[in-house]
Amino acid sequence: MPPTAHDVVEPEVFLRELVCFNFYRGWRGISEHYRKYLPHGISAQQSYIMEICEPEKGVLVSHIAHILEIDISAISGMLRRMEKASLIRREIPPENRRQTLVYLTEEGAALREKVRVTMIEADEVLRATIPQPMIKELIKLVDKIRDLG
Repeated sequence: MPPTAHDVVEPEVFLRELVCFNFYRGWRGISEHYRKYLPHGISAQQSYIMEICEPEKGVLVSHIAHILEIDISAISGMLRRMEKASLIRREIPPENRRQTLVYLTEEGAALREKVRVTMIEADEVLRATIPQPMIKELIKLVDKIRDLG
């Protein structure tokens, strides 16, 4: 039984019982796990952006934000860092100056291939550690939580 607001418990006990704190711990753990596999300076989120983008066909920033389920304002910093590292380029189409298209650069495309291999390796380690039924249950649980929003 999780503690109530009126219970006097140690902070560690209280936090450990909160669903949100456990997802936070899980996210930190998964980020640390993938960081061991990703090239220096590349975050998991940046690798997701590289997967979504293509060199020849621009992708709307709003579409990237939709796929990653984050606000456009949150993605702009990531895109700025990726552009500075020459992984992506952004263009504003003349027909609609309120939109921004993102293209993967040649350098970004080459890095994406390397990152894809390492992400698969990292995922294989997780799949060897976590039984498939638990992974399926995790996906259902995350979908259920996302439906609350």
